[in-house]
Amino acid sequence: MSFFQKAANLAHKTAVSGLVGSFVYGLYVVGGQVSEGRDVQTKENHPQAGYIQMLKDKAQEEYNKYYDIDHREWYDEDDDSYLKNLPKKEDYAPKKK
Repeated sequence: MSFFQKAANLAHKTAVSGLVGSFVYGLYVVGGQVSEGRDVQTKENHPQAGYIQMLKDKAQEEYNKYYDIDHREWYDEDDDSYLKNLPKKEDYAPKKK
């Protein structure tokens, strides 16, 4: 083997080891941040907990209406009553201390 072939093999091994090592280190950092995020944030302290719960309630309400055969929501071009049902920030904002 020539000197250049040995140098090329060494450079290749160094590059591959560096890339694999940086990937593993990235996984370690991201995994640490994910596990830390689970511990720090609880449902009560989440800034959008009310909004998320409101979305879950709306989804459940729509799911219950899906199989209701007596329920009809007719489309009317001039009807804007759906705007009254839109969630407002005050509905789901966390209570200030």
